[in-house]
Amino acid sequence: MELALPADFAIVKAWKGDRMGNLVFRKTTRNFSSSMARAGNVTIAEAEELVEPGQLDPDEIHVPGIYVHRIFQGMIMKNASKGKPSKSDSRYGTR
Repeated sequence: MELALPADFAIVKAWKGDRMGNLVFRKTTRNFSSSMARAGNVTIAEAEELVEPGQLDPDEIHVPGIYVHRIFQGMIMKNASKGKPSKSDSRYGTR
């Protein structure tokens, strides 16, 4: 049996969440975030999409709301890591 990592605070990012704290994760965050959400004494969740209670399919919920103490809707930043400065951007000088 694997034991959960002890944590005072667990900060997780979910794909979807409802106002009751139920969370749905996508891709690789399903591996670690659900364990940490359960292990934290206080769990703070950021959801890309925050919906009303009852709009999530109960079979798709990865973390029930009993483990989540605070939830908020975060900003969606698409392709932020792929952004490259343009040649005309004066902050980076010219070549």
